[in-house]
Amino acid sequence: MENNGRQMLRLLGKILSATALISLAVLLIGYFLRWNDPFRFSNGFFAAGAILIVLGILSISGGFAQRANFGILYGESAGQMSSTERTQRMAADITQRYSSFIFLLVTGLLLMGISAVIGSLL
Repeated sequence: MENNGRQMLRLLGKILSATALISLAVLLIGYFLRWNDPFRFSNGFFAAGAILIVLGILSISGGFAQRANFGILYGESAGQMSSTERTQRMAADITQRYSSFIFLLVTGLLLMGISAVIGSLL
């Protein structure tokens, strides 16, 4: 239970640091392109968030194509792994894909939230 809490805090730290780095990148791009209007910054944050969400969706759909490919499943069954080891490996792969999806989704949503705040305040 404690390990799950640490993992969640680590994921939250990664999400917040990625959001801060991407926000800094958007701000630097806006500075160099001379965005003087808050509307442009709002659009920049929204576009960055949308790109991250699309990348997260693509990571999940790519994993589905791999899990549904008969050739890959057959190739994995030809090795010396037992069915338990094969299932554990498949579960680890699925967990990794969904954790990257959650990371990209939440980061994208935070960037879109920043976009909404910029649009409404300024």
